[in-house]
Amino acid sequence: MSIRRAQADDYVAVRGLADALAAHIEEPPPPLTLDRYLAFYVREHAPVHLFVALLEDRVVGMIAWILTHELYSAQAGIYISDIAVHADARRKGVGRALMTKAREWASDHGVTKLGWDVWKHNASAMEFYEHLGATVDTEAVPHLLLLTNVPTHPANGPAPPVFRVS
Repeated sequence: MSIRRAQADDYVAVRGLADALAAHIEEPPPPLTLDRYLAFYVREHAPVHLFVALLEDRVVGMIAWILTHELYSAQAGIYISDIAVHADARRKGVGRALMTKAREWASDHGVTKLGWDVWKHNASAMEFYEHLGATVDTEAVPHLLLLTNVPTHPANGPAPPVFRVS
């Protein structure tokens, strides 16, 4: 197995994993176009880090995260937005390898914590994270504010922000 940064030609495989993840959490397929995939995940300075796991040159898993920083603590963190493993590749160490990649990247970049949300009905994922040593954050209460009046980009949504790191 190998883990590498996602590339443009991974779009179909990543889209398939995203569709399967959405179905698993009872959501409609994501409207992820190739243009948005490239803008958010692949291009230089893309705002989201996306890595894929390969078995025999086939993409079988993915993990995506953003880097955060808290002013009150001066600590950097990673928020994992998505992790998915193809059904026929589960229980083969793919999920663990993807989480290990996130931990290694975090360590290399001075990040002190990783965080993510788990769908409340996904007991197998909660068990997996517990085996990795993760705990439930009982001090934070997630909030969500849905924006309904945001102008959309013709390719299905607002254009991603451009971030430059010096």
